[in-house]
Amino acid sequence: MQLFALETDIERIKQGFLAHGEQEIFTVTPHIFLFLIRIIWDVIVTVVLVFLSFYAYRINMVDATAAVLVFTAAWFFFVFFSLVRAYIDWKYDLLFLTTDKLIIFDQMSLFRKSTTPISLENLGDVVAETQWLNLFNFGIIRFALKEGSGPEVVLKFMPDADLLVAKIAEQITLYQRRKDYIVPYRPGSDAS
Repeated sequence: MQLFALETDIERIKQGFLAHGEQEIFTVTPHIFLFLIRIIWDVIVTVVLVFLSFYAYRINMVDATAAVLVFTAAWFFFVFFSLVRAYIDWKYDLLFLTTDKLIIFDQMSLFRKSTTPISLENLGDVVAETQWLNLFNFGIIRFALKEGSGPEVVLKFMPDADLLVAKIAEQITLYQRRKDYIVPYRPGSDAS
């Protein structure tokens, strides 16, 4: 389903980027901790609004109906849109690796998205870094592009960042071998 700039069918998005003979290696979304970090402020505001509504009702400042209506309106205005944006940004951001390219989908809201396809030929270096003392098994992935290809690309809160970087590095090597005809690439073969 497509709603403005948001496409919820991940398979449809991926099929648009696969060329003939190209295969998907993996698709990964950010760790759920990204969503949890982004909603901390929303949870705090919700707790404060509940407290203020209850307090206003307890001191007979407003009746129960008015307290609920004011809470609902304030929550909708201050929290709801931020919560939806955080969910969309977490759920529909993707890192998609194929045998020929790396595609980064950054869905920022219902109305804004960014798609960055990067040929494996343009990747100069891929680095994994730990995040939050590596307690939650996610990290930062940095893509240094070859000179003239663009700025460094940084993805945070990626699950198993070290394993993802290893798979990306392996695909870069296989791509270069295919390109240079050192070892022909045959999916499913042991040739390396």
